[in-house]
Amino acid sequence: MYVISVIPLKRSIQTDSLSYFSGTSYTPGTILTIPVRNRDIMGVVSAAAEVSTTKTALRAATFSLKKLPPQTAVQSLSPAYTKTAETLAQYYATSVGSVLFALLAPEIRNGTIPLPYTHHTTEVRTPTPPELLQGTQDERHVAYRSLVRETFAHSGSVLCVVPTSIEAETMQHALSAGIEDRVILLTSTMTKRNMQAAYRALEDFSKSKLIIATPSHAVLDRHDITTVIIEHARSPYFKARTKPYLDYRTVLTTHARHTGRRLIMGDILLRSEEEYLRREDTYHTYGETPKRIALPGTLTPITLTDTPSTDTPFRLFSPEVLEAIAQTRSAKRQTFLFTAHRGLAPVVACIDCGYIFRSPETGAPYSLVRTTKNGTEERWFVCSTSGSRKRAADVCPECTSWRLRERGIGIQYVHDELAKTLKNTPVILFDHTTASTFKKACFLRDKFYATKGAIMLGTHMAIPYLTQPITTSVIVSMDALYATPTWRLQEENLAFLLRLREQTTGTVYLQTRTTTDDLIRHAQQGATELFYTEELELRKTFNYPPFTTFIHLTWQGDRAAIDRIEQLIQQTFTDTNLSIYNAPPSPKGVHTRYGLLRVASIDWPDARIRTALLTLPPSVRVVINPDRII
Repeated sequence: MYVISVIPLKRSIQTDSLSYFSGTSYTPGTILTIPVRNRDIMGVVSAAAEVSTTKTALRAATFSLKKLPPQTAVQSLSPAYTKTAETLAQYYATSVGSVLFALLAPEIRNGTIPLPYTHHTTEVRTPTPPELLQGTQDERHVAYRSLVRETFAHSGSVLCVVPTSIEAETMQHALSAGIEDRVILLTSTMTKRNMQAAYRALEDFSKSKLIIATPSHAVLDRHDITTVIIEHARSPYFKARTKPYLDYRTVLTTHARHTGRRLIMGDILLRSEEEYLRREDTYHTYGETPKRIALPGTLTPITLTDTPSTDTPFRLFSPEVLEAIAQTRSAKRQTFLFTAHRGLAPVVACIDCGYIFRSPETGAPYSLVRTTKNGTEERWFVCSTSGSRKRAADVCPECTSWRLRERGIGIQYVHDELAKTLKNTPVILFDHTTASTFKKACFLRDKFYATKGAIMLGTHMAIPYLTQPITTSVIVSMDALYATPTWRLQEENLAFLLRLREQTTGTVYLQTRTTTDDLIRHAQQGATELFYTEELELRKTFNYPPFTTFIHLTWQGDRAAIDRIEQLIQQTFTDTNLSIYNAPPSPKGVHTRYGLLRVASIDWPDARIRTALLTLPPSVRVVINPDRII
C-alpha cells in the first residue's frame, strides 16, 4: 500500500497537495482522477511513498485518507513541465495546481481530448539566453523561415506561439510554403475534428514539425521541440485574464529554461523589459537591433482647432482627411479609420476656443464624471490614467467661456458622424459587437478587402485582421489614446503607430487637438532605440518595471466589506511599502479599492511576501505586473 500525494488541477483549490491511499505506486507527473468534495477532478502526482515509511505522520493525522479509485489510460507530464509549474507558482504567488490547470489546454482539462503521448526527453540540454528579433513583419518572417529550415536540418521541431487565432493563420500562410504536411495549427477557434487531427499529428514523430499555437495551447511536452518563437511578443493577449493571471511570455521563457529550448521573441517594437535585459546582456540579439525602422507608410499629424460656430462647434474630421478619403475611394482603394473603444475616456473641451482639460500630472485628458450626494449633483474631472480627480471647472481657463462639453470620441459617435459626412457611403464597423466571433471578424475582413473603395472603422481589435496592405489610414483622435489607463501608455501607443504605418502603403493621418510631442516624432522617424533610452530612464525614475515588480491587489464590496478587507491587508503587510488607493467612481453600492506593492525585481519572488499573499481571502485578486494598476 502506498500514500500518493496529488496536486489538484482546479483553480478554486488553494492547497498544493492532497494525500490518498493506493495499491499502486505512481511516478511523479502522472495525471489521475481524484475524489474531492464528492466529485472527481484531475490531479498530478507529486510524490509516492510506502505506508511503512509514513506511519508516524499517518498516526498523527486528524483525518483519514481516502482511497484512490481505479485509474484507466494513465498519462503523465514530463519533469520539466512540473518544474516549470513549480517555478511559476513561486513567481505568481499561487498554488502549483492552479498553474498546472492553466497550462493544460482547455480540451485536455475537460477530458475532450486525452493528453498526447510525446515521448518525454531524457536529454539534458544546456539553457541558452533568450534572443530578441526586432524588425518589420516581412523581415521577421524571413528570419523565421530560416530558423525553421535550420531546426529541421538538425531533426528538431519548432513551436511558434502567436497571441491570436488570426495571427496564427497569418503565420501559417507565411511559413508553410514547401512544408505544408509538417505544419500543425493549435488554436481555440478550431473545430473539434481539426483539433483531434492536430493532436494526432503531435504524436507523429516520423518528421519534424512546425507547430503554430496560441497561448492556451503553447506549453507542449513534445520532446523534439528545440526552438520556440514568440511572435508579436509585446501583444497584451499573452496575458491571461483569469486566475492565476499568467503571462505566457514568462511561462514560455521559464519552460525554455527547464527544457533547454532556444527561445526567440519577435516584434516591430518589443517591450521595454526585454530591451532592458538585452542591454544588460541577459538576453541576446538575433541578427542586428535597428536604431530606426524603415516603414512604407508616412505619418502625418494634423492638429484640429475648433472654431466657434453654431453649426459645427466640434470638428471630427479635418479637410485634409476628408480629401484623402475621397481620393482613396475614387482610386477604389481601402481606407481604415481607427478610433478608441466604446466609452473610452471622453474629453472635456471648450466649444469657443477648443481648449481640452488635462491632468497636470499625466497629461491625459480629463473625463467628466457626475455623482449625486444627498440629492445634490456634483461634477468631477477624473484622470483615467492616475485615478486622481478634482472638482470640475465651471469656465475655460483660456477664454473664460462657460460653454464646456464632454466629447465622447467613441466608435459609435464616429460612425454616426461618418454617416452624416459621407452620405450613401457604406462603412464596415469592426468592434466587439459586430466582430463578436472569429468567424464574424474574418467575414468583415474579407468583405473589406473584397470591396473596392471600402472604408473600415475599427478599434484595436481590428489591427490583427489587417492582413493585407491598405492605402490610407486615419487615427480619428490621438487624444483618446493618450487617455488609456496604463503605465505602458507611451510604449503601447508607439507600437500601435509603427504597426499601422507598416500596414499602410500611403499615409497615416493622425488627428490631434494638442501639439506634436516626442512620441509622434519617434513614430514618424521609426526611432525605436531613442525611445527605449528615454522610456527606461523614466521607468527608473518612477520605480516601474523592469526595475520593480508590481504586486497589485483588488477587492470589491460594500463599504463595510472593503474596509474590513483593507484592515486585514494592512495587518498582513505591516512592514512593506504597501499603497492603498480608491478606484475611480464605481457603480452605485459597489466600491473598489486597490493595493500596490513594489518589490525590487531582483528580490522577487520573495518567500515572506508570497506566503502572506497566499493567506489572503479568495475575494482579493492578486496580479503580478499587470499592465494597469487602476
